[in-house]
Amino acid sequence: MATIAPFRGTRYDPDRAGNLSRVVTLPYDRITPELQDKYYAQNDYNICRVIKGQDEPGDSEASNVYTRAAAYWRQWLAHGVVAEDDLPAIYAYYQVFSVNQQQYTRRGMCAMVELEDYDKGGIKPHERTLDAPKQDRLKLLLHTDTHFGQVFQLYPDETNEVAELLAPHSQGQPDVDVEIDEEPGVRHQLWRVTDEQAIAAVREAMEGRLLFIADGHHRYETALNYRNLRLAEYTGGPDGHNPRYAMMTLVGMSDPGLVVLPTHRALHGLLNFNMGKLIAALYQHFNVTIGLRRDEMLMRLEEARQDPERHGFGLYGGGKFTYLELTDTDIMEQLAPDRTVEWRELDVAILHEVVLEKLLGIDKAAQAAKTNIDYDRSAQLAIDRVDSGSHQCVFFMNPTRMEQIRNVAGQGEVMPQKSTDFYPKLVTGAVACQVDLGDKK
Repeated sequence: MATIAPFRGTRYDPDRAGNLSRVVTLPYDRITPELQDKYYAQNDYNICRVIKGQDEPGDSEASNVYTRAAAYWRQWLAHGVVAEDDLPAIYAYYQVFSVNQQQYTRRGMCAMVELEDYDKGGIKPHERTLDAPKQDRLKLLLHTDTHFGQVFQLYPDETNEVAELLAPHSQGQPDVDVEIDEEPGVRHQLWRVTDEQAIAAVREAMEGRLLFIADGHHRYETALNYRNLRLAEYTGGPDGHNPRYAMMTLVGMSDPGLVVLPTHRALHGLLNFNMGKLIAALYQHFNVTIGLRRDEMLMRLEEARQDPERHGFGLYGGGKFTYLELTDTDIMEQLAPDRTVEWRELDVAILHEVVLEKLLGIDKAAQAAKTNIDYDRSAQLAIDRVDSGSHQCVFFMNPTRMEQIRNVAGQGEVMPQKSTDFYPKLVTGAVACQVDLGDKK
């Protein structure tokens, strides 16, 4: 259950670091090699130098991306480029943005949250994780003893009570106000809330609430591993700064600014792939409408999104747009009898089980390894992949609904990879938290 604590955030000094929009980044797992180069060139103090360093010739156990990350961070602290705030705070974190010409404000708060093992049931994951990213993040955390990235958590709050408690303290000039090129038009604003009564009220309101990991499963499980390793050697410092806590941004599930976007599946490298054979196979389980215009396909997809009983998908390949709607209502129970009804009713589960695995032979290991799948937020990018010949077809998805995330995660089940895309992403670099290890045991 949620136990939160304020912390003394470590933040950039704009007088030394320069324009803060040039030092913060997307989360580490969104940073491509091209974007990494851009961030490095953008500012000498860009947080990318710490969270996702570049390999160099001759790297060794003594000199590598993690040792360089720690050296950068220590140097910046020593020179005052970044500095720890003087008072513990909860940081109100607002994101102002537009989707389809509608403006939203997502109201969250950045705080330290006490870590729990999943089997205690208070913190619910909804996606599987991979070992390699967790090993990478753990090495960085052990070298720096600092939390840089956010775990994005959701919590039930039908009246938005917690956000309202912080609202009076989220007025006027924010302490951080940045936009980044990669998500244009999104403003990230942080207010440092140090009022002890406000902090106490928020802590009391959050106590005992379930938390659902929206984004950052690898970061959360890395924090668990870090906690176990560090507490075996050290006693741990005060609440908020000891290894039992990790930095997270929390948003109420009823927040009107909570937006989930679809993630489309572009397929490539399938041996003996034939679009005609795929269409013929789809007729076994779907109502198939071929030869639509793009806008017609998207309109049908949107109509299906409005009705929880319908499961619709778009398909593009061979220069044609196709709309599919599930008609075989028994197939998911046959393919996934050990899963809950709620899981079997996920669009993403239907696509992965029926189409990707049963019809196309992409098994779960290949899906997890992304052997034949690229994931795209942009429908146009996915179409361009197919038109270029690099990909064979693309399946267009509707976003997973919030109640589905709550129901599936609440029952202890995890969704297929890339089932959710919460927009916008949380920036890295707006605030960090240095861990106090306490005394050596």
